[in-house]
Amino acid sequence: MNMDSFESLIRRWRALCAELEPRGVRLLVVSKYAPDDAVAALIAAGQRDFAESRPQALRDRARRWPECQWHMIGPLQRNKAKYVGRFAGMWHSVESLQQAEAVAAHVHGRTLPVLIQVNLSGQAHQHGVAPEHADALCRQVANVKGLRVCGLMGMAPKDATRESFRTLCRLRDRCADGSFAELCMGMSHDYACAVDEGATMVRIGSALFGEWDTRLARKDRD
Repeated sequence: MNMDSFESLIRRWRALCAELEPRGVRLLVVSKYAPDDAVAALIAAGQRDFAESRPQALRDRARRWPECQWHMIGPLQRNKAKYVGRFAGMWHSVESLQQAEAVAAHVHGRTLPVLIQVNLSGQAHQHGVAPEHADALCRQVANVKGLRVCGLMGMAPKDATRESFRTLCRLRDRCADGSFAELCMGMSHDYACAVDEGATMVRIGSALFGEWDTRLARKDRD
């Protein structure tokens, strides 16, 4: 990235902060496709919450920038649980008790905040617990030592975005007798709708990093 790219990145970040902060919404920068110099620029500007989908990348960046919170947002294989337990500031993708117990085994000297991921699409190939099972999983994971359930996370299907966000918000308010504060929903293409429907945290990648981020994402899938 050249200097103009850095300046554009910071301008976009500041605009997002100005939009979200007055509404009490936490900006989570999805840095999984961002190079270290772009991450460093955002940290220098004041950003402290970042998201990674690869446990090893989360580990490496948490070691390099311990002043930041590194959030695990992707699906997790149990053999990578140690990286999340040791280095994540928050884990967003809890979808089973066994998975939660695997991560908790590596949490020492602290409590790891977690979010239960809810499958809002109803499609079996999508990650997350079915909405009707979310409350039961919340209560099970709440009993796992080393973890603290603090809310729900979900991704809305494109054909039912607002309806799905409303469903997740109502579900958050019902789970565990309404004791959860966090509701992570909304990404670059739909975060404004998510904020309108009660999101407390949004995950933004391509809206910050632009086509550059999209190209790297496409390359990663190839």
